[in-house]
Amino acid sequence: MRLNKAAGFGAMAALALMLAAPAGARAEETISQADGAKNRPNVILLMSDDQGWGDTGYNGHPVMQTPHLDALAASGTVFTRFYAAAPVCSPTRASILTGRHPKRQGIDNPNDGKLLAEEITIAEIARDLGYVTAHFGKWHLGTMTTERKDSNRGMPGNTEESSPPWEHGYDGVFAP
Repeated sequence: MRLNKAAGFGAMAALALMLAAPAGARAEETISQADGAKNRPNVILLMSDDQGWGDTGYNGHPVMQTPHLDALAASGTVFTRFYAAAPVCSPTRASILTGRHPKRQGIDNPNDGKLLAEEITIAEIARDLGYVTAHFGKWHLGTMTTERKDSNRGMPGNTEESSPPWEHGYDGVFAP
């Protein structure tokens, strides 16, 4: 049974607040912090393809140097038990952004399918909570344009597969 948009929004908003809460914080403290922008935590979700858990300096890789990721890890919260819904990029990205299984969204393979307008994304929830949101990097959850050739699916007039990030809660986009 699918939750309606309002119920889904409430559930994902609660999850977003829980994830952004400092360890040990009570719910009412988190909500009051969300009311003041200067007290709000910054939230950065980084996803990379084909990167293993140990492929960063902060996780002890003996050769790879990742100073910027190491600095982020040292000053923030690192989730060490995070599982993907699929072994490839597009379905995983869809599931993380919506909290739903990629098969339910019809996004089964890389750069195949599109994120539907009725899906509620974490970016929409964050924006509605007063955050400024941005997407940087590959999207692969629908085409980015209907005006020119784009990747292997986008072409002039192809509105069937169009689903750019700005239609899913992102204020800024850099996705070459």
